[in-house]
Amino acid sequence: MVIDETTKDVVIRIFNLYLQGKSYQTIANILNEEKVLEPKKWDDSTIEKILNNKIYVGDYERFKRVAKEQGKEPVIYPNVVEPIITRAMFEDIQLQKEKNQRAYCRDRVYIFMQKMKCPKCGKIMGSKGTGGKKKKYMYYHCSDCKIYLREDLIEEQVMPMIMDLIEYDMTVKKYFYPVLADKKEKNTDKLDKEINTLRNQKSRIKEAYLKEIVDVEEFSKEYKAIDEKLELLEQKRIETIDLNKQSFSPQHLMADRDVEKEKLIRSNKFYDMLMAEWKNKDKEEKQEFISKFLESITVEKDSKGNYKLVNLKLRKTFVNQIYKLMQNGMFDMWC
Repeated sequence: MVIDETTKDVVIRIFNLYLQGKSYQTIANILNEEKVLEPKKWDDSTIEKILNNKIYVGDYERFKRVAKEQGKEPVIYPNVVEPIITRAMFEDIQLQKEKNQRAYCRDRVYIFMQKMKCPKCGKIMGSKGTGGKKKKYMYYHCSDCKIYLREDLIEEQVMPMIMDLIEYDMTVKKYFYPVLADKKEKNTDKLDKEINTLRNQKSRIKEAYLKEIVDVEEFSKEYKAIDEKLELLEQKRIETIDLNKQSFSPQHLMADRDVEKEKLIRSNKFYDMLMAEWKNKDKEEKQEFISKFLESITVEKDSKGNYKLVNLKLRKTFVNQIYKLMQNGMFDMWC
């Protein structure tokens, strides 16, 4: 493979621009604006291929595409041609790519991922992010119905529901979890281990989707399958609690809860406390919180751009937990 001097200069510049913090698309835009190697048109995928190509350090990768499809490593023949860049520079590029990918994944955490249903066709909506340095928006979209819904406006619309869930979660954790922990059967270690394993699998498939290792259809199928298994195991864990062996007064617990709540309401701190609990969560924590309680959510947008919550489905394990607590006098109403 022979590379002329002009192309060498362009390749070196691309590597340098990336190390300066420029994205694939930004580099492509610079080259197009400067009409580099015209009539060639640069795009982000071309820049990415150049930065991944080991030929520029002198190595030749054989069967690269086939190896990738089969999940194997390609055959590499070192020092086949004269290098354009040093190996140290190539390694710096790979480290920078990993750093950028982690930052990209953090920016692309969707609170209602795999929960938003299209208000028109009922399918689970995909998610995507847009925007530049100043303002980024997260969207849920249905490619069939051409519907786009902004995440921040969805969050604003469903905030009353979120506040109810936060109040429930805080109440259960503070007043009832210590009691429930004492009521569990002894041999639940295996069940807890299975649940943790599935949660780890859920995190891995989510990370693979964000890194574009798996496509959206494969991700949706796997994510849903793991969620269904998790729900079954979580339901089994709820069933292990024997609240008939009570050595406590649920009425006393509810009285303590109501007194504290009334004090906060009178001091106008109740809503602020719930809102602070939500705002203090990072996006990963918000996503996990929504996933814990909701099966699906449907929001529609009218011709004026106003958002409205039209349907909400709670997870079966959550409903069963409330029912069990109410049966045993630990909740007399939705808190």
